[in-house]
Amino acid sequence: MRHRRGLTALVLTLMVGASTVLGAMETYMVPMRDSVRLATDVYFPDDSLAHPVLLYRTPYWRFLDRDDPAHWNSKGYVFISQDVRGRFGSEGVDSVFLDDGWGAKQDGYDTIEWIVQQTWCNGRVGMFGSSARGITTYRAAGSLHANLICCVPVIACSDFFHQVVFPGGEFRKALCENWLRVQGSEHMIPFFFSHPYYDTLWELMDLHTRTGSMTPPMVHVGGWYDCFSEGIVEAFTDLAGRAQAGPQKLVMGPWVHGSVGSSSAVGELVYPGAAFGVRGLAEDWLDYWLLGDSNQVLDEPAVQYYLMGDPEKADEAGCEWISAAVWPPESVVETAYFLSDSGRLSQEVQLTDDSLAFTFDPNDPVPTLGGNNLMISAGPYDQIPIGQRGDVLEFSTPVLDNPVRVEGVVRGELFVSSDRRDTDFTLKLIDVYPDGREMLVTDGIARARYRMGDREEEVTLLTPGEVAAVSVRLPPTAIVFNSGHRLKVCVSSSNYPRYEVNPNTDDPPCEPTDTLVAINTVYLGYSLPSAVIVPVVGDSVIAREFTVGRQYDLLLTNHPNPFRSQTIIDYTLPESGPVELVIHDPAGRRVRALYRGSEWAGGHKKVWNGRDDSGDPVSSGVYFCRLKSSTRTQKTRKILLVRH
Repeated sequence: MRHRRGLTALVLTLMVGASTVLGAMETYMVPMRDSVRLATDVYFPDDSLAHPVLLYRTPYWRFLDRDDPAHWNSKGYVFISQDVRGRFGSEGVDSVFLDDGWGAKQDGYDTIEWIVQQTWCNGRVGMFGSSARGITTYRAAGSLHANLICCVPVIACSDFFHQVVFPGGEFRKALCENWLRVQGSEHMIPFFFSHPYYDTLWELMDLHTRTGSMTPPMVHVGGWYDCFSEGIVEAFTDLAGRAQAGPQKLVMGPWVHGSVGSSSAVGELVYPGAAFGVRGLAEDWLDYWLLGDSNQVLDEPAVQYYLMGDPEKADEAGCEWISAAVWPPESVVETAYFLSDSGRLSQEVQLTDDSLAFTFDPNDPVPTLGGNNLMISAGPYDQIPIGQRGDVLEFSTPVLDNPVRVEGVVRGELFVSSDRRDTDFTLKLIDVYPDGREMLVTDGIARARYRMGDREEEVTLLTPGEVAAVSVRLPPTAIVFNSGHRLKVCVSSSNYPRYEVNPNTDDPPCEPTDTLVAINTVYLGYSLPSAVIVPVVGDSVIAREFTVGRQYDLLLTNHPNPFRSQTIIDYTLPESGPVELVIHDPAGRRVRALYRGSEWAGGHKKVWNGRDDSGDPVSSGVYFCRLKSSTRTQKTRKILLVRH
């Protein structure tokens, strides 16, 4: 019964080096395309048949970090646990996932290619795992091996630049530095710093550059307070909308990185009924696609998520699991809550113009207190101690008479200025409880120099004192703000050590520099209506002029209009494809090409600063913004520029 497997091991010994045989497990040094060999433990069922294979790739030592091989063998799988490049028994240099994808080295692909050549593999390979193992799963899926049949990635990122290393353009200090140092991988910090802009390296670390060709059915599992919440949600929403991709499922619970599937405390709250059978769903998914098990896993809802809320008001709304066909819900209405000089957050824009300024000292940053973190405090924490600072602007709604259900991505659309050439702006969404607690829901950051784009050629430093439009995007959430509660947002310029502190200089990013104190200003009122765009479910609010609803046609708007220094152009695409956004004068002559390229379906925005293609300011007058896609009739918007 074991003879054929022994012969395979003997052949591989001659080909790739010594193999240690330990009963039902054999260890191979599997060669990659550059001849580096990866330590790979293979656990076999007790027969000599060809089986589907479950591949588990880990940086945490394969011998200890493995998922119950005997259990998987008993179900009819060959189970494989492999050390990734440069870790423990594997050769090469640890590249922190860079070589696991689709670049010059493709360790995930090469491992699958080796597996399907073995007599004990029936040609069907699946992958699963959480955290780093979820990341290696996404990376291998992006390498497009035809024999990778299905996957279950859990709490993993899908885009390293925008979700992990430089979200909003600022270095995600605590997550990156703490994890890399614990792994002994500090050499990657200066490597990442040498790529502070989105470039071809980061494209190789961005699953969304590959989703148009990916086919494996997947279950994506994440937590609203997990450090990789964006990755899971964005991977699902991207793949779920693509015809060639297999069925996709999404599960999101009220969890931090270490509490997935449980009802344990999250930050300073305990959400009732938060437990979910993640393991059972994962096994059913793998069994269906790899073993041909006739279970009903495909009948499971496409989306299952926990709607958070006040644990003591669960009888009103929230604190329950929701099933849906899509995410976010189709009934979402993106509603603007405007900032006012009185500290009020309102759906009515303030008719008078005003501004609020604060002093940002990089040597005294706002401290991190909870949020989507790893290895520092994570989850919902009371923000009252932070709100007492003079460098935090606070805005809140009146006490709610009825629940407001928020599901999706909250973003801030801020009109700002600084007396420095670069600075950061942070935004927090907070749930204010009747007893005064201010529990963090989600938060984000935007580095001003990246407001026009994060490629090097798109970097635009601030002109001191000149108003600029900055968008701050927050990780996704699903929460009910119960009656008696208030929505609150806080605007500042730091959140340390969650993010690195901006030195407020115009020096190149990620290089040693002095620090400068900045006076940062947020503008309010009709001419410069700073607002937070909140995705509200149902008809609990009235959609107003600045609201962008879900549509299935080209949409094109801009605000403010008329404008003095710059205007935000918002547009919605019904499907992915080539896009052209151009400013013309009344005679039809091109003034400025704002964008030409391919974009995903959904909402987008660009900023026009009243300058032509040469960078020269144009005169006051009427201009026309034309949006054209390859599949729809073009849209045109009249814009009025009024110079002082």
